[in-house]
Amino acid sequence: MRRCLTVTIIFMMYLFLSVIQNCKSEISKSGDYIIYMGAASSDGSTDNDHVELLSSMLKRSGKTPMHRYKHGFSGFAAHLSEGEAHLMAKQPGVVSVFPDQMLQLHTTRSWDFLVQESYQRETYFTEMNYQQELDVHAGDTIIGFVDSGIWPEAQSFDDRRMGPVPERWKGTCMRGKKTQPGSFRCNRKLIGARYYNSSFFLDPDYETPRDFLGHGTHVASIAAGNIISDASYYGLASGIMRGGSPNSRIAMYRACSLLGCRGSSILAAFDDAIADGVDVISVSMGLWPENLIEDPLAIGSFHAVERGITVVCSAGNSGPSSQSVVNAAPWMITVAASTIDRGFESNILLGGETSRLIEGSGINIANIDGSEANPLIHARSAKKIDANEEAARNCAPDTMNETIVKGKIVVCDNDVGNQVIQWKSEEVKRLGGAGMVLIGDEALDLSYIDPSFLVTIVKPKDGKRIMSYINSAREPIATIMPTRSRTGHILAPSIPSFSSRGPFLLTRSILKPDIAAPGVNILASWLVGDINAAPEGKPPPFFNIESGTSMACPHVSGIAARLKSRHPSWSPAAIRSAIMTTAVQMTNSGTHITTEAGAKATPYDFGAGQVTIFGPSSPGLVYETNHMDYLNFLCYFGYTSNQIRKISKRIPKGYVCPEQSNRADISNINYPSISISNFNGKARRTVSRTVTNVASRLIGDEDTIYTVSIDAPEGLQVRVRPRRLHFRKIGDKLSYQVIFSSTTSSTLKEDVFGSITWSNGMYSVRSPFVVTSRED
Repeated sequence: MRRCLTVTIIFMMYLFLSVIQNCKSEISKSGDYIIYMGAASSDGSTDNDHVELLSSMLKRSGKTPMHRYKHGFSGFAAHLSEGEAHLMAKQPGVVSVFPDQMLQLHTTRSWDFLVQESYQRETYFTEMNYQQELDVHAGDTIIGFVDSGIWPEAQSFDDRRMGPVPERWKGTCMRGKKTQPGSFRCNRKLIGARYYNSSFFLDPDYETPRDFLGHGTHVASIAAGNIISDASYYGLASGIMRGGSPNSRIAMYRACSLLGCRGSSILAAFDDAIADGVDVISVSMGLWPENLIEDPLAIGSFHAVERGITVVCSAGNSGPSSQSVVNAAPWMITVAASTIDRGFESNILLGGETSRLIEGSGINIANIDGSEANPLIHARSAKKIDANEEAARNCAPDTMNETIVKGKIVVCDNDVGNQVIQWKSEEVKRLGGAGMVLIGDEALDLSYIDPSFLVTIVKPKDGKRIMSYINSAREPIATIMPTRSRTGHILAPSIPSFSSRGPFLLTRSILKPDIAAPGVNILASWLVGDINAAPEGKPPPFFNIESGTSMACPHVSGIAARLKSRHPSWSPAAIRSAIMTTAVQMTNSGTHITTEAGAKATPYDFGAGQVTIFGPSSPGLVYETNHMDYLNFLCYFGYTSNQIRKISKRIPKGYVCPEQSNRADISNINYPSISISNFNGKARRTVSRTVTNVASRLIGDEDTIYTVSIDAPEGLQVRVRPRRLHFRKIGDKLSYQVIFSSTTSSTLKEDVFGSITWSNGMYSVRSPFVVTSRED
């Protein structure tokens, strides 16, 4: 703008107006961009390349990169005009230039539940080796979290039982510039912390790796928190809380603030984590990319996996809509959310002398008298004269009469969806209501409802009973009972409505999500002294209850860290395969896992199924999705050989994309699941897979024969050749083909699902498949 003001002194008025207009146009089209230049040079020369390219292209004094990427990959982030961005994209060595977008975070009993599930389901891991599994020294595995920071004083991150920091750790502990930097200290548990700010984050209070949201603290304690014997949320969900890999180290990379997570900061976090020496990277955020080379998570995770680091990502919280899954590149582990067998009961007592009890769910911390009754009304009877009746039934803002609502328990419908339950309860509370009863069958997530206001959620069938009582009683009254937590009797797992669903928007030839893990009403550590998280009249909590695929992701990250400790030589692909092929599809009552609405869950909902805690340690066979698979995936996806040579430094000399490749060929990469698109029912489709024998020598199964069993849906014929795989030693690799054909001449009317399982009497290695007639 100074340049524009100088011009106005020199030129006449009409030129002044023209210049101002041009300046406004440039400003409106300028912004922060990421310039991705592929793999980093092995000689470390990329930093000078960045400076040279930037100075030669921009020729504008004082403009410097916000972030430079030079460890795991090459590139930088800078503030550019739209024209500068287009020009930069045309330069040699540049793979892509894209806007620096904002990603959103995907925001104890869960581990006990997984242990219990393992006992019930798995044939090999029994009490005999349970202690052996727990005794595995996992102290040398390091989990890096790209998140909102961490609160180092939380009890989950105490280091009293930790040994020395691994010598291979190359990271640092940034103290920060504000908010008492001397108070932020790393230790032998929290061994590293970094923070990243850009021109978007101008608040100096964020010059610190300290967590001000709670999200990063929560997920880190789920994956690697210490064992805490007396954790609870104001007495609810009390018991032992622990992380999945309590002996693992934690490195936090704060890339998020109150407004979200900047893509340029996420890439900087990946770049540092690769150089620091982490074993697992856990990321609970995402966005819908238009293509993979403009997705910061896809780019960062590709280069991390290329260097042997397992990357675990949340699937997103945009369910139950189809094709809502994010973070679906094949080199990532993509995690959906599931429930556990703990419920929070907040029942409703209807009437006076002839009272009846209605089951409800809620987390109410309000100081209430269990015998206190209040008048009970349906929200429709409180409708304002000029309000829409449907909106009033759903307790929408400014639709109900305050005089009618005051002092009453209001029954609200939930036709709009559970994402606005909090708005409903806040509106009833604002109008002076005594409490709210919500009728809905897709509202298992209680974590975002104000616990200081009486709210309970009932199933539609129970809602009808409540409405019948309201319509028949002269003066209906009700009591919302105090909350109590119960475990064991709740049917679990199921898939909550918020968990994002497959298929992947960019290609149906890869099945995503990969796995499901606990992500509903999860108790974990929180910010110490956070008054904003405290219900009215209560002190700040040390622990909090949160829901989302954000919470599911670190469950799998913890298991991945355990696997890396037990099998240091395993690749990220082997770890993912072990997790997927040992998953279960049944509930604790022996029925098939369902969605929150009661429908049978499919691989689009939960991938291979519910993760188990012990099975992945000894899967029998693994699918090694190697680097060539990922390169071919990029070819099949539509990228050129020249682009791929820029992206990867591990590309073989003379590599070219397979001729006449297309997205349907993605089905042939060596993935633990199979997805077939554009299946017309006339031509056969054949895919190949290779499995590696990783069974333990200690139990004498080096020479072993696996036989195949097939679960195929009606109308689809599935054959496997050969039907027997004879492995003679550990490390043997054998291949097989799967041939899909239709039993009718008609096209499939809907997507169909099945599975292929290899068994040798001790191990069962299961791969789900999906076949669709829809084009990729």
